[in-house]
Amino acid sequence: MENLEITLIKRNNKLILYILAGLFCTFGVISLGANLIRDGFSWWTGIIGLIFVFGAIFIGSKLFTYFTSNQVKLIVESDGKTIVFFNKNESGKIFNKSESIDLSKMGKFYVVRERTKYMMNNYSYAFEEKGSKTSLFKEEIDAFPSLFEASEIDRNKVLEFVKKVYPEINLGYENMWQKMGK
Repeated sequence: MENLEITLIKRNNKLILYILAGLFCTFGVISLGANLIRDGFSWWTGIIGLIFVFGAIFIGSKLFTYFTSNQVKLIVESDGKTIVFFNKNESGKIFNKSESIDLSKMGKFYVVRERTKYMMNNYSYAFEEKGSKTSLFKEEIDAFPSLFEASEIDRNKVLEFVKKVYPEINLGYENMWQKMGK
């Protein structure tokens, strides 16, 4: 079994965004809790309060992972027939594991860059099955936790690793604009 380990980088700008969202959700829970004590139960307060509570829990779990993990690695494992992507922290906890992907079905493999409305780039990998003429039917592999990313060199190492374990695959670009930008 061959594997590739890449150390991921913490995303400080996205951390600030998550902290602000966490403060917003915490303020919402506190204000709706005070409203619940003052005016009693109402459906509006209950529903909006639950949304804020779930948002605070979600963001809190992401922040907990960020602060408790000093070193997070992306690990790509392949036995020559299948490939698996997952993350592992320094304590050995495995998370964000993808399903086992059959290499013989992969026709094209590439990096996907998505620009968020906050002007940040999120990266993932995608593949198209053999014989696919369009990228409409691509399957994305979300290999990076939300507050971590890999450098461009490390993202390209994953492409090279996939090419090494399965030489028949075509490495490509998501669209024509990415191809022209290289």
